[in-house]
Amino acid sequence: MKSDMHGKEFRAFAILLVLLLAGTEAFLAHNTLYTEGEVMQGLYWLLVYVNIPIIAVALWKPRIGVWCALVLGAMLLPWQASENRKWAVIHEEIFAIIDHVEAAKESDGAYPATLDGYEYQRPWIREHVLYGSSDGSYRLDYFMDDRGIGYWYKPEGGFDYYPD
Repeated sequence: MKSDMHGKEFRAFAILLVLLLAGTEAFLAHNTLYTEGEVMQGLYWLLVYVNIPIIAVALWKPRIGVWCALVLGAMLLPWQASENRKWAVIHEEIFAIIDHVEAAKESDGAYPATLDGYEYQRPWIREHVLYGSSDGSYRLDYFMDDRGIGYWYKPEGGFDYYPD
């Protein structure tokens, strides 16, 4: 009786773990569009759907289900969590750049021609940012890992992006 109860408890734990990992993966899958693009988001969602058969395996063979869920979670979660963090850090810097550019216009009467006067909080982001000003306005372009997934900001239009 005791071993039967232990088996049921482990099976419940296995299913709960798979559901928890799958839910976290699904939550992160949404942002994959913004960090990696449409193609990678499709692949990520495909891998998230692999959790459905893992749930079935967890019902039948809980230990195998737990190991499969952990391996899949270990593949997907750190990768996308780190990409989400990088995306947030870049966006934080972009807001600081916008504040700098707007303050320069406020004090000088015009937007700066370059970002030479801006001190980056994280120097590596400099490689991810392009800035240009003309005709009394400016455009701030930036990207994560691939220039094909680009973001931009224009004072008259706000933020926008183009996924791969």
